Amino acid sequence: MSWSRGAVAGRTAMKLAAVMLTAGLAVFALAGCYVNVNAGALQHRTRSYSVTGPVQTLVVDAHVGGVRVTGGSAKISVTEHISYRHTVPVTTHQVAAGTLTLDSNCPAAETCAVAYDITVPRPVTVRVSDSVGAIRLSSLSGPVTAHTDAGDIDLASVSGPINITGQAGSILGQNVSSTQAGLHVTAGTIDVTFSAAPATLTATATAGSVTLRVPGGVPYAVDASASVGSTQVSVIRSDASPHAITAWTTTGSVTIEPAP
Repeated sequence: MSWSRGAVAGRTAMKLAAVMLTAGLAVFALAGCYVNVNAGALQHRTRSYSVTGPVQTLVVDAHVGGVRVTGGSAKISVTEHISYRHTVPVTTHQVAAGTLTLDSNCPAAETCAVAYDITVPRPVTVRVSDSVGAIRLSSLSGPVTAHTDAGDIDLASVSGPINITGQAGSILGQNVSSTQAGLHVTAGTIDVTFSAAPATLTATATAGSVTLRVPGGVPYAVDASASVGSTQVSVIRSDASPHAITAWTTTGSVTIEPAP
């Protein structure tokens, strides 16, 4: 995904205002789920099941609650961690045309949370969207797309193409070997370590720091800048390199350095 630096700078105030609103709604939602002592005792349920049949793509539409997807299993298994006060939220899972879709729905005028713990074969394509909650993705070799409005996104041992975006939170990663990587956060930090030199890496933040660690001894074509802040690049640079890194922030710092 490409991002226009000039357009972002021109709309910084508007975006930051939207992020503050998103964060405020997230806090309000979490308070409704866990703090409102007059709404009745918080109840919990756990539901586990396996999915049979050919599945090439996993789609998770989460609303309030974390999502963890781990690769390595020969089959797909799902555990739903459900929290509610009065009425149990409805959760659905269906397979159509090789795509498994997981979704949940809170009853009207009630608050709830549904967190997912999912194991899948490593090559499965994964697409996760979460309104409020952390996303953890590990041991995956297929394409990965993830977005959260409020929460962190953690990557560990992923090797397929990745497109990771967040509104308020951090994007963190270890042992990432994706050849194609897009990382964007509106308000938060990006801190990702690559174990293999990416062919194309784009990492941008509107308000926050960007830290990228990539294998040393490899030259990179680097485009790095901070509109308000600092830029530090300590990797070997060559405009002719097949490994391109674009990293910038509107307000914050950009650091690109050799991985330890």
